[in-house]
Amino acid sequence: MLKFLGHAGFMYETNNEVLLMDPWMSEEGAFDSSWYQFPSNHALGDQIRKEIESTEKEIYIYISHEHKDHFDVPYLKTLNLSKVNFITPKFRRDHVAHVLNTLNPKSVITPVDSELLSIGNMEIRLFLDDQEIVRDSALGLIDKDRDFTFLNLNDCKVYDRVDELKNIFKKFDIFTCQFSGAVFHPVCYDYPEKKYKEISESKVLGKFSSVKNLISKFEPSLYIPAAGPPVFLDPKLIDINFQDVNIFSSPYKFRNYLVENMPALNVEVPLPGTQFKFINDESIQIDHPLNDVEKQYSKENIKKYAEQYAHIFKEREDQKSGYEPIQIQKKLFEELKSKLANFNIEQKMDVVLEFSIDEIIDTSIFVNFDKKEITIEDKNQTISSSTYEISSSAGDIGRLLDEYLNWEDFMLSFRHKLKRTPDIYQVAINGFLTMEKEDVPEFIENLMRLQNQRERITVEVGGVLYSIDKFCPHQGSDLATHQIEDDRYLICPKHRWKFDLENEGKAVGLDATINAVDLDGDGS
Repeated sequence: MLKFLGHAGFMYETNNEVLLMDPWMSEEGAFDSSWYQFPSNHALGDQIRKEIESTEKEIYIYISHEHKDHFDVPYLKTLNLSKVNFITPKFRRDHVAHVLNTLNPKSVITPVDSELLSIGNMEIRLFLDDQEIVRDSALGLIDKDRDFTFLNLNDCKVYDRVDELKNIFKKFDIFTCQFSGAVFHPVCYDYPEKKYKEISESKVLGKFSSVKNLISKFEPSLYIPAAGPPVFLDPKLIDINFQDVNIFSSPYKFRNYLVENMPALNVEVPLPGTQFKFINDESIQIDHPLNDVEKQYSKENIKKYAEQYAHIFKEREDQKSGYEPIQIQKKLFEELKSKLANFNIEQKMDVVLEFSIDEIIDTSIFVNFDKKEITIEDKNQTISSSTYEISSSAGDIGRLLDEYLNWEDFMLSFRHKLKRTPDIYQVAINGFLTMEKEDVPEFIENLMRLQNQRERITVEVGGVLYSIDKFCPHQGSDLATHQIEDDRYLICPKHRWKFDLENEGKAVGLDATINAVDLDGDGS
């Protein structure tokens, strides 16, 4: 029996074992209470806790990666961990495994990429995306007793390993993966409404198309849309839920897209507590805890949900009021100075970062990467034609500096405003803002290794042979599994970065390239 736990969480139960996957159940949400599970699964969290306490079965909990909507330490601490065996990948940076070991569980199992784990009659393999500047994993499960296969990619974009997965599992009874957006672009950026909608819609359709292509390759008996989107219950963020167009697509919007484009596909939108019972190759019994599933995803339900948790944000605002803006600016200056000292990048970076505190109207912190200097200067001065601006409240930055959350959590909290001129994504700037200061050297080392790699492949597009870099400069995805658009653009399978082969392989709207060379030299 497979049970949906909400968001990216699942539970698979056999006669002798229980396997939980990414249980995110905390009533405090994630990323400093900015993201919340939707529909709410908090009552189910209590039920799971009691079941673990009472069962005689062997308990396993898989943690895919360290993002707080998957790695819910506060909830894990409420469980009887003396009965729990954790499973998490052996990443190059062992943060998750380290934290799990401090919780004193029964055991922590750390398999390497695609290593076979035999648990009773279950065969489990983890597939790692541990390339350069990202850490994530997916899980594949075979129940040999029932000849049942479950593939759970959650957020993990192993889109370039489809053939490998098909060779291992042969068939896919139930498949699930993320279908919705989850990043702060364009949500937090200063865009005119029309451009915001255009960017959002483009991202949505790109994501839908990527997942549709993935589903068509795996050909599952059933697809379950999961791993998002969250809802935002903070009064300062709640309007995101009600935008006409944004990257946080309803599972019903995606289901309708799949019905239109893949009418033969069996797709089911779940609720926390929905059970999937595998009968045979032709039958999966589905039992929902409530009858009107779609109603639970309604806008009205979001409003009621927010009312129930209003006290959390009142308490949070009370805590924030104790931070003095000038003191926070000074502390932030020292934090960014430490980051900059570790930011030994070889490439030229003419962009200047301006970091402002909302309550301080006259000065900002300026980070000049080329000059390797950081200063506090008057706001709104023109220091460079290339700028990246970020602003947030003293209270929100104060909570970051006091380690209520880390830098990546802060960026994912959406409690900041951003603007970039020109409007071009830069991996290095993103890394500077999201990495902890102690992780910056490794990030730079990996980024430089990725950008300096020299392995090449040849692709034919529109009758023209091109030599290109084998790996995407973003996160190192193997471009051998690319897609082509309009006989001109090469699309990375992981994040759909678009490279213009007729313009030396430069990324469209991004500061990156795959150094495409027309091997005939004349486009013939």
